[in-house]
Amino acid sequence: MLHLLHPALVHFSVAFLIAGGACQLWGVFRRRAALERFGATLLVAGTASLLPTIVAGFLAKNSIVVPPDAIGDLELHERLGFALAAVLLLSQFWKAWRGGRLGGSERTGYAVLVVLGLALVVAVAFVGAEMVYEHGVGTDARGSAAEKGLEDVAGDPGVLP
Repeated sequence: MLHLLHPALVHFSVAFLIAGGACQLWGVFRRRAALERFGATLLVAGTASLLPTIVAGFLAKNSIVVPPDAIGDLELHERLGFALAAVLLLSQFWKAWRGGRLGGSERTGYAVLVVLGLALVVAVAFVGAEMVYEHGVGTDARGSAAEKGLEDVAGDPGVLP
């Protein structure tokens, strides 16, 4: 059951980080302080939620059998996740160290880190989804629905609701 904790937590991190990064960037570029603060709050929540998500990922990794063809994806998922955590922690500590007030070139550098963080969120999520949907990591999937002889409610083989 430990393998179920990671997917339950990761969606909070993804939602906070994508929404927070988008709001903060929009606020920075449009000079809307309230939107920038709201985005910053979501980014802090998303960054903080990464720690339990990463720990749950390690618990999951050590509680399931990973198919040999998925090991490369799992290792990439881990490396991208650590890179994401590093970029976000750097950006948050930098902003905190400056008291939340970044000057012209600092704002640009911070925005670059946020964009890099958003790109890493998408990459980590893509590789994680590929592990689940292509390799069945963390599931009891042993082939497609059609291969199992399953039908959807309309009676069409291989397409489940």
